[in-house]
Amino acid sequence: MLLRTRLYLICLLTLSSAFSFANVLSQTMDDVEESYKKCEELYEHIRKSECANSVLGMFGRIYFEIGVSFTERQVKFQNIKTEDDAFILSSGFKPRPIFSVSLSDSYIGSSNFGYSIGFSYFDDYAFEQVVKRGSDESDKKSVDLGTYSSMNVIALSPSVFYSYGRDDSTPYRYMKLGLGLNLMYSAVRGTAYLTELKTDTACYQYGTDYVNGDVTDETQLRVLCNSTRFRESSYGSGFKLFVGMDWRRWKAEISTSLFQHRGSGDYRFVTQQTQIVFSRKLEF
Repeated sequence: MLLRTRLYLICLLTLSSAFSFANVLSQTMDDVEESYKKCEELYEHIRKSECANSVLGMFGRIYFEIGVSFTERQVKFQNIKTEDDAFILSSGFKPRPIFSVSLSDSYIGSSNFGYSIGFSYFDDYAFEQVVKRGSDESDKKSVDLGTYSSMNVIALSPSVFYSYGRDDSTPYRYMKLGLGLNLMYSAVRGTAYLTELKTDTACYQYGTDYVNGDVTDETQLRVLCNSTRFRESSYGSGFKLFVGMDWRRWKAEISTSLFQHRGSGDYRFVTQQTQIVFSRKLEF
């Protein structure tokens, strides 16, 4: 009898605690929802304020762009005079988060030609080396030699474009074809094997045989090729070609970009990027 009474009391206390916790949780969620509404009201108040309208009157609307991209980046170490590669590192084609800031598009008169300005940041890592002996896909192979590159880039990207469909019956759905300029600050560091130097005949010949499939032992590349460490921070520039579709602030874009990082001495870093983006533009 005493045991049953104790069990009854334990169950009663447990249920009481559960109900108390549920009430606290419910109250907390209500408080969070109320705070969110207040933040939303404050955001709208700031956005419509005289100060914001003065700033946005000069620059137009500002958009935060968030989403996902499928991106491949190749980092090359090149001779400035000959543009010959010393090594190539690749990140592979992988999904990555997207974050950027842009001003609203501006058009030239009533035409479909326009321009825009964007700001972006990305960091990337590459763990595969590319042994390349020609321009075709069959003329190169990716290999893991234990090397890597780490790259951080902040870029200002003005662009010009031509839009299709902006002035028809669906003004919120249109396509853009454009050319952009990348002005950036970058930091690149890592390690690599110099697999592309023709002057290192033993390494270059083994790399050729490896690409052709005549040899398969990738560890010999570590033995025959010289290795290097690099660490560069510099300003640079590049360009971007893109085709995009906008639909009520949703965006899909395919682009290819080139970044030229100023190196020291006779060499420089060059980054080639291919990107497919799906994102949402949030207006401020």
